[in-house]
Amino acid sequence: MKRKLAVVGFDSISLPFLETFVQRGVMPTVKRLMEQGCVTQTWPCYPMETATNWACLATGATPAVHGCNMSMPAPGGPLGKTVQAFPAGYCKAEQLWSAAHRAGKRSIIFDWTQSYPLAFEEDLIHVGEDGRPHFAIRALQEACAYTTNPDIPESFHVKRIQPIPIENGYLGFAVPVIPTKTSPGWNGSLPTQYGEVSSLWGQVEGTEGSYDRVSLYAARDGEAPLLTVRLGEWSSWAKHTFTADGAPVSAHVRGKLLQLSPDGRNVHLYLSEIYPAQGFAHPSSLAAALVEHCGPYVTQCSRQQVVLANASDIETYFEEQHDMGNWYKRAAEYVLGREDWDLFMFKWHGPDWTNHLTMYMIDPDHPLYDPARADEGWAHWDRLMALGDEIVRTVVETAGEDATIALVSDHGGSTDYWGKHDDPIAVVLRDLGLLVDGPEGIDWNRTRAYGRGHYVHVHTTDRFPGGNVEPGSEEHRAIVDKIVEALLDARDGRGKHAFRSVLPIADAAQLGVAGTFAGDVFCIPGPRGKPTPEEFEALHPDPKERGTWDWPRLNSGAHLDDSYLILNGPGLRRGYRRPKPTRITSVAPTLATALGIPIPRDADGAVLWEFFQQ
Repeated sequence: MKRKLAVVGFDSISLPFLETFVQRGVMPTVKRLMEQGCVTQTWPCYPMETATNWACLATGATPAVHGCNMSMPAPGGPLGKTVQAFPAGYCKAEQLWSAAHRAGKRSIIFDWTQSYPLAFEEDLIHVGEDGRPHFAIRALQEACAYTTNPDIPESFHVKRIQPIPIENGYLGFAVPVIPTKTSPGWNGSLPTQYGEVSSLWGQVEGTEGSYDRVSLYAARDGEAPLLTVRLGEWSSWAKHTFTADGAPVSAHVRGKLLQLSPDGRNVHLYLSEIYPAQGFAHPSSLAAALVEHCGPYVTQCSRQQVVLANASDIETYFEEQHDMGNWYKRAAEYVLGREDWDLFMFKWHGPDWTNHLTMYMIDPDHPLYDPARADEGWAHWDRLMALGDEIVRTVVETAGEDATIALVSDHGGSTDYWGKHDDPIAVVLRDLGLLVDGPEGIDWNRTRAYGRGHYVHVHTTDRFPGGNVEPGSEEHRAIVDKIVEALLDARDGRGKHAFRSVLPIADAAQLGVAGTFAGDVFCIPGPRGKPTPEEFEALHPDPKERGTWDWPRLNSGAHLDDSYLILNGPGLRRGYRRPKPTRITSVAPTLATALGIPIPRDADGAVLWEFFQQ
């Protein structure tokens, strides 16, 4: 009998959170897989981030081996310049699909991290990009709003417009397309594709004093609109040939009109990500087939940063999430049902974006929580997780009853409280005189250490151009010791320890943290705490800074050290729940064993043999 393995991953869902929706009755397929298969909680590796733990799931290796983090020093770059390890070249460990290829198996990959550029092309189908959660490689423009609202600051996702009277009594405004390559990114290091894209023209139309629609044209003198949209409605998708870096690129765009006053002075037009109609699938012919069968593809929609910039609102966000999730559901059914395959791997990022954006809706302790609207918040989450269950059901039914089904997550999600506070690492390094400011920002020539998130990097001469500390020297060791002691003593604004753990990297290696990305000191930040509504208001005295339930401006979600593996299929135990958690690195070796392929070469996790029938 031919073995098949289908892996469906939900980003940022813990096992208890998943079970919450199973118990709420919105995930019957997941419930059945859990009851009839094997279940275990898994512990993610540090840092608990997308680029780190999807790599762990694919390789069975710790970050010390696979080398992938969300924020890491740019190879050959100066101190302070970082990259995100989503492109495949950053992953130093063998992935499941490569192990399957060695065994003569055929794989289908949907937008898994570090899966693009392709390691090989034969016996591989690929849809999407490299699993990054923002700033797509191929997008001509990320989701963006064009608004007259002076209370919404301009940003990468918001452009201010001033409609002017034009012919026929209409009002017109320029719609500059802002290419992804101009995004702030992480120090501009993301390898996006386009740097200059032709712009569009918008018109507020109707009768003077009673404007009722907005149309988008290829140019000011365009004869027919690309799309027309009325208040509160989405337009249909429009296909247009843009000029991108001097070459024609056919791409899809649609819009939703969020605000329009009868006099035309208040306009808020939201545009989806503008994404090419080709190039997002391998083999190349598959892209056209998917567009025809599933509709236009976008790799990212109204993620949390878009809404927090007030480019769109909560309702629009969830509409786009459902459209994107349904696209993946149709695409999985189309590809799995038509192609010969052995391994299918799919990552859905929607839950992570939603965790960061809307945890305030369902957490009574959050200062933005509104008990009068709690049912509405849970309804949003129920619908999203029900969509996740539909994706799983589609994969299960299309894969067939003899296929093994795996459900995984990279980390969990919880509530966080973002207030005005200084980065505790930067505070400590400045106090120690190791991070030195100059007239125009950090003085890198005099700076001897720099850190963010989980790591502090000493400015050594071997790793950074312009470095000023000799690696392995007595000075180097003294700086590391000084940083460790100071961070252990550091306190936050509440007088509590700012870090739960601070380790020299040699000691942190036992946690699977090591390598050039990891710096000289590893830190685990402490919890930020839960301010009262009064404390929260003091942190954010300007209501515009806080936003509202429908137009929030504060990230309310954080990552949690909890994930899961659910495995159901032939040769596996039924109704088994592992009594204690396992490391996330156990997932890939167990999946490889279930599929009957070699364990990925660099895996350092163990097979969960108790999942298999004896």
